[in-house]
Amino acid sequence: MMKILVAEDDAATRKMISLYLQKKGFTVFEAANGIEAFTAIIEHPINIAVVDWILPGMDGIDVCRKIREKRKSAYVFIIMLTSKGEQEDLIHAFEAGVDEYITKPLDLQELMARIKVGGRIVGLEQKLVEKQRELVGNNEMKNKFIGIVAHDLRNPVISIRGFSELLLKDAKKLNEEQTEFLNIIQSTSRNMLAMINDLLDISHIESGLQLSLTKGSLNALILDRIQMNRLQSDKKHITIHKELSPIPDVSFDAQRIGQAIDNLISNAIKFSPIGANVYISLDQSGNMVRFSVTDEGPGIPREEQHLLFSEFHRLSIRPTAGETSTGLGLAIAKKIIEAHNGRIEVETREGMGSTFRLLLPAA
Repeated sequence: MMKILVAEDDAATRKMISLYLQKKGFTVFEAANGIEAFTAIIEHPINIAVVDWILPGMDGIDVCRKIREKRKSAYVFIIMLTSKGEQEDLIHAFEAGVDEYITKPLDLQELMARIKVGGRIVGLEQKLVEKQRELVGNNEMKNKFIGIVAHDLRNPVISIRGFSELLLKDAKKLNEEQTEFLNIIQSTSRNMLAMINDLLDISHIESGLQLSLTKGSLNALILDRIQMNRLQSDKKHITIHKELSPIPDVSFDAQRIGQAIDNLISNAIKFSPIGANVYISLDQSGNMVRFSVTDEGPGIPREEQHLLFSEFHRLSIRPTAGETSTGLGLAIAKKIIEAHNGRIEVETREGMGSTFRLLLPAA
């Protein structure tokens, strides 16, 4: 049953409302002033508050503001009792967090109708909270499952890759077909390992990403990641153009930010045609450091752009030279940047390429 607070300084009116609601089966709490009203809200699981505008100690508007500021655990539906009927007053009340209002003299049937509306809204809010808890629990279970599966798969895949490397070193004893099969095993195990590592990253990040922040040079980190992707770009005859402005050292987790930068650079190369250009820049705009990667790929279809940073969603566009893509790189990059109080932006036009931009606090 709903629990209702009646905050009214006039004892006769307060008692009349309380008795009426009790007869309707509600649990009723009473308050004669604003301080008592706010205390009752904090101490009891109140669902609906009937609050008079004019209260001693703290007026009804201040009570409403404090409820909205402090009561975060569950929504309280607030009905304001007032003799004020001017539009400006009502706007003031709604801005303070009031849901409904009733002008005096009070009509108990009208009050009951408003309470029924409030009860429906509170009930829906409670269902929403329960569903959210269920989703959070399911997400935690999913992350644990992914982490366990990925961890258990990683060691066998590493073993397969290692043994195939050993066999290839003794390639003189192998015929052409056997060598080809081992190269396929090598390539497949390498791709599987990349996918497993991405799955482990998603699991770790969503379980609570712990950053190891140190002051360092983004310029040096970017140059290192460009070099790491040089073999991939050379295979496709892609020219990387870089324009890195001198940036003062900033605080970041070098491993994680390096991972985010690497994801953007490798994606730009994967989705660019052979012989294309990739443009990489670094500069500072106000209090944010800005790292950008622009490609000459196919761009992202408008109807798929909302899926860009979602986990386990693959877009219709594909790498241009048969490279593999787990579909997790952008989701990982976004979570890493947001953990640094930054953000990731994208500008894309179908058939015209894309620009991905990482923005990090400069201080």
